[in-house]
Amino acid sequence: MRQVIGVDGFEALFRAAPDPWGYRDSPFERHKRGVLLRGCGGRIHGRVLELACANGETTAALSRLALRLVAQDASPTALALARKRNAGQARIRFRDGILPGDMPRGPFDMIVASEILYYLPPRDLDLCLGAIEAALAPGGRLVCLHHVVDFDDAATRPVEAACRVERHFAGRWRRVARHRAARYVMSAHVKPSLAQGRASRR
Repeated sequence: MRQVIGVDGFEALFRAAPDPWGYRDSPFERHKRGVLLRGCGGRIHGRVLELACANGETTAALSRLALRLVAQDASPTALALARKRNAGQARIRFRDGILPGDMPRGPFDMIVASEILYYLPPRDLDLCLGAIEAALAPGGRLVCLHHVVDFDDAATRPVEAACRVERHFAGRWRRVARHRAARYVMSAHVKPSLAQGRASRR
């Protein structure tokens, strides 16, 4: 029986422990973060959005790939931890918000959604994908990394969430990276530029 976790549940987790999933010290988490960063490509992006920044470990890595980084989370405690972890980084702006309704306005040159989308019910997940599409600039990159094994507190089965991401962008956005491991999958898609969009309508 699923016991879906919501904002209050995440807040309780971060209040109980500043690093509930071992983002800082776990070799598995460090390896997974490296896979995510490879999906971001090798260049510096102008304006980057990180959805569900948690305690800011991935934020610190993403900040090296961004001129400006907006890091959002729904948990006040997680945001406080992320600010502390990234103290002195003027290029990072932290923002509270609950998806999909509080998606920041773009345009962003890259959006990173890591281990968040399956915590949304299917309808909200689809709305979030639409909001991501609207917020990403033409030619911008979306990088997603999510588990594909089942766990009880997800609102959408993880493998279904990964499939919804692929279906939403398949055939319209160019997939530039993909990594499938036993427990997770990473994919990166590039939104068509304005010139590509006009060409496809001819």
